[in-house]
Amino acid sequence: MKKQEVDALPLTAAYFELLLEELYAKFKENHKLKELPKSMQFFGYGNYNIESPNLKSDLEQIGSDFINGKYLYDKVRDYHKGKPVIKLNRYYKAIVLLYLGYESIDHFLNKNTLGDVNEKKQLDLLYDATANQTYYYVNYYFGEDNLILKGETVISNNWKKVKHTYVYPQEDGSIETHYNFGNIIRREDTLHINSKTLLDGKLVEGASEIYYVGHNDLASLKFLIGTYCTFDNYTNTVAGEAIWEKCASKEDMEERVKDPKIPSYIAMEVRNKRIVNKSIVPTQFLEISNHSPYASIYESLTGTYEFNFIIDGVGVERLKFKISPNNYKMIPLTENVYFEKDNLKLLNKGSVVHFSFDFAGIIAFDQVHMYFKTYFLKPGSEIQNGAFSGIDNENRLVNGEVSIQFKADVF
Repeated sequence: MKKQEVDALPLTAAYFELLLEELYAKFKENHKLKELPKSMQFFGYGNYNIESPNLKSDLEQIGSDFINGKYLYDKVRDYHKGKPVIKLNRYYKAIVLLYLGYESIDHFLNKNTLGDVNEKKQLDLLYDATANQTYYYVNYYFGEDNLILKGETVISNNWKKVKHTYVYPQEDGSIETHYNFGNIIRREDTLHINSKTLLDGKLVEGASEIYYVGHNDLASLKFLIGTYCTFDNYTNTVAGEAIWEKCASKEDMEERVKDPKIPSYIAMEVRNKRIVNKSIVPTQFLEISNHSPYASIYESLTGTYEFNFIIDGVGVERLKFKISPNNYKMIPLTENVYFEKDNLKLLNKGSVVHFSFDFAGIIAFDQVHMYFKTYFLKPGSEIQNGAFSGIDNENRLVNGEVSIQFKADVF
């Protein structure tokens, strides 16, 4: 037996196209037109001519409520952008079907058939056939104590509800579990999840997650990749990357979560993908982190650098770049070279600078790391030496000395 029809009218893109074609044909027939007017005039929004034919006026003659022409225009835009399901609310569903001469959506479907597969997709949407279907995923993320952790994620109520069970192995072999219960909202090509966790017998706000899904049917998704923001077990605020992997059944999910082994294709993606903000309230900038006392050294890094790498058997490779004093962006100055990825850090209490680059362009390296002492940055310093290691563009491991010439920004 079919379930009660949902209030709104969800249509697959294929059936929405049929509805749209009939809408265009009916409008041209009613107004004896050979061509449709432009979108603004046809739907009746913006600076349209109310005296000329428009769908807004046609529909308002049938019903008693105001028609928002922009609402229907936006639905058509969703269809042209590739959205797999277009949903009309209860009123627009009724008024559009009446305009086309249909007593119900069943009447429309009986007249328009697109084959078993397309019809089943439409009926599943219309009669909410998947409302009680449950989907099971293993949820992987880089968690507390610098470990890749995993948990159970159960999706229900037609992708409206989620339950996370996070699993923490203990040293004595026991398992500690934490639960999150959330609501899922789909917005265009992303899923937004706000969840609550059980504390002191009450559900309190716990986490926020966003996953990219594209314009895919959610039931077909084998993997979801997204980001989360929450509190960890030590009450620090944390954010990071999570990957969900679909399971065949509840039993399959439970077995995978119990297995201590992390798949390599997961580990290489989520390892170290985590930001931890300690639970502190600084009273001055020096207390923001244990790196803050070296902010003045970090500021002195801005300026222009020229590096000469001494490579055995190759000679000298030169690289010139600058660090902007405004936003610390690293800008290549060597012709035909740019940075695909760059980073700079202060190590050993601010005494050593670490530069790292991934290159593209005409240069002997694919990747390189450089280290040199920060006292080289003092005014009047001569050319100094540091050390480098990396991979050249023939995939060989290289290392050696690098001479550094630095010119500070002058204000």
